[in-house]
Amino acid sequence: MAKLETLGGELRPVAGDGGLGVISASSRTKRVYAAPGEDSIPYLRPYDVFDYLPQPADFLSRSGSTDLERLVPQVGTILQTCSGRNLGPLAYADAYINRFVVSDDMLRLQIDDEIARFYTLAFLSTPTGQSLLTRSKTGNVIDHLSGDDLASVLVPFIDEALTSDIAAVMSEAVRMRESARVELDRLVQAFSGSLPEIATTNPLREGWTVRATDLKRRFDAAYNDPRLNKVRSDMARLGGGTVADVARTAMPNRYKRNYVEAAHGRPILSGRQLLQLKPVNLQYIATSVLDTAEYELGVGTLVFGARGRAEERVSLPALIVEDRADWLASHNVMRVHPREGISAGWLYLCFAIEHVQLQVRGSAFGSVVDVVDAPNLDRVVLPPVDNDLGDAALQCWRDMSSASTLEATAIDRLEDVIVNVGGSVGRTSLKR
Repeated sequence: MAKLETLGGELRPVAGDGGLGVISASSRTKRVYAAPGEDSIPYLRPYDVFDYLPQPADFLSRSGSTDLERLVPQVGTILQTCSGRNLGPLAYADAYINRFVVSDDMLRLQIDDEIARFYTLAFLSTPTGQSLLTRSKTGNVIDHLSGDDLASVLVPFIDEALTSDIAAVMSEAVRMRESARVELDRLVQAFSGSLPEIATTNPLREGWTVRATDLKRRFDAAYNDPRLNKVRSDMARLGGGTVADVARTAMPNRYKRNYVEAAHGRPILSGRQLLQLKPVNLQYIATSVLDTAEYELGVGTLVFGARGRAEERVSLPALIVEDRADWLASHNVMRVHPREGISAGWLYLCFAIEHVQLQVRGSAFGSVVDVVDAPNLDRVVLPPVDNDLGDAALQCWRDMSSASTLEATAIDRLEDVIVNVGGSVGRTSLKR
């Protein structure tokens, strides 16, 4: 950074005296979870904001919780993780994130000047920015950052044209992602709303009765939840078929874990990382230790984590498009490959709605770790095929992919300029 300053670059702190913006420090807020039917607001945990389409972890009671509105990030806020083992990643609050209460374990950075805001977002995302950000972290087991740590980071403004160019690309990426997120969520809601409502029953704690003659393949309670039987019959009545009718499901075997540096291997995703725009702590595996064809994802593959806790992240889907087609995924990931003539986007919409989520989670088995296997998944009943709606959903995923590529281009270019600052920074530009 000293080298930048000697070459004429201006260094400005993120916040504080002469700073770019204002940081709202995190402080514990009372959280009361909402009862069914109570007036509530959806809640995201810190790591949920990094997902393609964040889903609420819980719903908080508006009447029982205090000062919740303070935790709803305004559009344009930069959200910075400040506690946890994966310290450093940050996210931008767009119109989709603005719908949620976001945990108080995230710092809020507000920069009024739009060019400075998007440029700062790019810089804090570079390896250099991340290194400067985490150098003052504290904590023995769990790492922590304070508002002062974030405020003290110096942002280098090297060249006016570069600053404007980087900011323009980041702005375009954010806008494209926001539009795709909002539209994809609308499609999911419209698809779900076109189907029969999921039957309400007595509270699950009161239990239910199942006749012995109605027990077919399994005896466990989750599989025989009366809501699932109703959903299955509703989907069949509408003319829907099973997963096996429209797709091929697969999970590879375990593999030898020989992780290497990025330059010497291929990226391999775990269940949690499937859902993330920029996978946190992405690992790379030496291709010499496994048959990569079995683990490759491929364009149009629907994936979800198939091992974990059924009441949490198991079964939440993501759709693989061109940017991750040649990536690999672990043996804990279910692959659902659409058959010829079936839209991958429609398949995503199916797995994103509660009618199918209930069936997938209900098919899971295991005493400690829940597992969804291919034979049980094949029997899940889906709604009737709607390829037109599916094509619209697929385009949303492609737009999110394009946004991520744009963002990565800006971040990589800025890092390259910082590292090689002795070059002709005045002629630096980005091609969009």
